[in-house]
Amino acid sequence: MSDAIAAEKGQLYQVNWERVTIGDALRCSAERWPDSTFVIGDGERVSYTEFDARVDRLASGLLQLGVGHGDKVAVWLSNSPSWVLTWLACCRIGATVVCINTRYKADEVAFILKQSDAKVLVAMPRYWDIDYLGMIDELVPGFEKGRLPTEQFPQLEAILLWKDEQHPGTRSLEQVSAMHFDTRILEAAEAAVKVDDPVVIIYTSGTTGVPKGAMHCHRVLIEGQNIGRAMHMEPGDKVLGHMPLYHVAGSVATLIPTMQCGCAIVLMPQWEPGEALNLIADERINVMGGIPTHFIDLLQQSTKSPRDTTCLKSAWIGGAPVTPKIAMAVKDTLHFDALQAVYGMTETMGMTTLSEFDAPIEVTCENKGKPVGDYEVKVVDPDTGIEKPVGDDGEIWVRGYLLMLGYYQNEEATREAITPEGWFRTGDLGRFDREGYLQITGRAKEMFIVGGSNAYPAEIERFLETHPDVDQAVVCGAPHERLGEVCFAFVMPKSGAVMRPEAIVEYCRGSIADYKVPRRVEIVDDFPRTSTNKIQRYLLQEKVARIAKV
Repeated sequence: MSDAIAAEKGQLYQVNWERVTIGDALRCSAERWPDSTFVIGDGERVSYTEFDARVDRLASGLLQLGVGHGDKVAVWLSNSPSWVLTWLACCRIGATVVCINTRYKADEVAFILKQSDAKVLVAMPRYWDIDYLGMIDELVPGFEKGRLPTEQFPQLEAILLWKDEQHPGTRSLEQVSAMHFDTRILEAAEAAVKVDDPVVIIYTSGTTGVPKGAMHCHRVLIEGQNIGRAMHMEPGDKVLGHMPLYHVAGSVATLIPTMQCGCAIVLMPQWEPGEALNLIADERINVMGGIPTHFIDLLQQSTKSPRDTTCLKSAWIGGAPVTPKIAMAVKDTLHFDALQAVYGMTETMGMTTLSEFDAPIEVTCENKGKPVGDYEVKVVDPDTGIEKPVGDDGEIWVRGYLLMLGYYQNEEATREAITPEGWFRTGDLGRFDREGYLQITGRAKEMFIVGGSNAYPAEIERFLETHPDVDQAVVCGAPHERLGEVCFAFVMPKSGAVMRPEAIVEYCRGSIADYKVPRRVEIVDDFPRTSTNKIQRYLLQEKVARIAKV
């Protein structure tokens, strides 16, 4: 255990996490709450002590495989003990987990594997109706015969399957964990880990449509402590782990504070309202987070099949505006003590502002919050960088420990996003009020959010334009009662081509993540343009707002 923890192993929120690694943080929790449950999932209930031991065994096995400091381990798993185990084992030896969305298809995964220089891929063979091994075979033909690395993925040396799954050309996580345990090598690897080392890379696209890997380091522990404090998390609390762990909201904003506060995370491999309500009632869940869709689903489910949810204490809600009617119903019907509005993004550890535990529900409805830690947030004129007066709209800029290290292997994008003075340009619009709340008023970027998943028009448009009959495409977010927004595509065919909207939708299915697939397609002869031939997206967005009934 590090001296930093040993010296300050006192009150829950008084530990100084600035010099602590995630591997040390788990050891600290295992010493403070050895027999308390840490992870619940896949039919298991694993204590802090046992999980810490499992992390050691897998970390040692990964070292035996040649995974070391700075290596990238891509994780393509649903929420499970295997996901948590792999991440914490990598953190312990200085390797970096590369998150892969379980809804991604082969081409999307191929880009991430190559761009991230992934040395190892950890995956599920299949899950629900998705054949992950089939996609892996498409990406890495011959892997079953040990033909790694390949020309396309020159860094990829091994494919591991979760749990004890067996398949030719792979090892299981259990097999790796059972390899010779070498305490000396493990301790040496741990000693070499620094708090500024990357622990996770999470991909986000933005306006270019080319995914960028945002890197975060062990300082996520500072954010975790602040989230725990703001949400009144206490040892023994149970936290619903339904937000995807491949997303910053699931890993940094949920798992990390759970571990630091001595809580248990109850994992859900995918969102299912009935199962979620049953877990809340049966496990006596105290803390959760989510997008409005999750809470709307729970309200509807509780009407059909009421359960006792008086155990609920606090929840963060974000990703889309929440109406006063929904917010009041969530708090009153589901019995939350606090419903806290969150604003954040991948590059800022997922939680930039949060409303206070005891803030009036009106604050949540107005999408207001305050910084949860010791970092800077300001509202500026995006062209000059000059700070705006209280009450005036501007672009939100952020600086401090919660900011990403940068985009992996993309210095140009990092320079565009972060000023020389260290300010991150969020691209989002907001204003401060006289009480110090930051209110989010819009998105300067064209991104829209589908049920909590960020969808980037440029990325979807690039794919649509691979269709042999499509000349150009423009994508907008369309309002949707349950999901917040969905994809609306305007498609201009090539000269002489005849297209049907259904054909475009079918072209997308199975090739891009389901939340990116257009819910509605309109075939157009051309787009509204400026005198310089630039497409006037705002006019298309206004049209969508008027006609979308999806």
